Amino acid sequence: MENLQVGTYGWQYESWIGGFYPEDIPEDWQLDYYSNAYRVLLVPEQAWLSWNEVDFEEILDAVEGDFGFYFEVVDDLDSNKEVQLTKIVGVFSETAKGVVMFSEKERFESSCCGLPVTLISKSQVLPGWQWKVQGFTCSGEPCGVVIELTSQPKEQTALLKSFVGGFPDGCQGAPLFVKGSDIDMTQVYNLKTIGEFLGY
Repeated sequence: MENLQVGTYGWQYESWIGGFYPEDIPEDWQLDYYSNAYRVLLVPEQAWLSWNEVDFEEILDAVEGDFGFYFEVVDDLDSNKEVQLTKIVGVFSETAKGVVMFSEKERFESSCCGLPVTLISKSQVLPGWQWKVQGFTCSGEPCGVVIELTSQPKEQTALLKSFVGGFPDGCQGAPLFVKGSDIDMTQVYNLKTIGEFLGY
């Protein structure tokens, strides 16, 4: 992995059709297309909870090379989530990279189902690495989440420098995910381009 990998929260958005995705692209090809442009993906909890064994294979077939899946967990990992995520990790193997937990509950586990955990919270932090952004703290395993991405290049540059500048010694790189009500892929592309220009 390079120092920085930019990705998004999910890959299926109506607003991406005709912009990021070609107008006539079949839904089954969207992940293939996404994975050619971006190498990491934060999978929404409701998405991975609905996957079955056929989905596992189709999703893995859609990505090639060094692609990384990160899995959203909301609040905590109950038994149903744990069973499903354990199955996914078993099948996805090295492409399953981490858990991104959105929670205000006090917790101290640094791994879930064998995956390292990044906690995104307003009130709680995990030991070790921390990055404060937009009123939240990302902590634990280095991994950033931006809830609303600014469209200003100078602000995007400052965001990237803040994120990468806080990596702990020996960190081989980390993903930065864009989340929000409506993700603008032009701005995500700009963020990725600025990161490459900065040498990240």
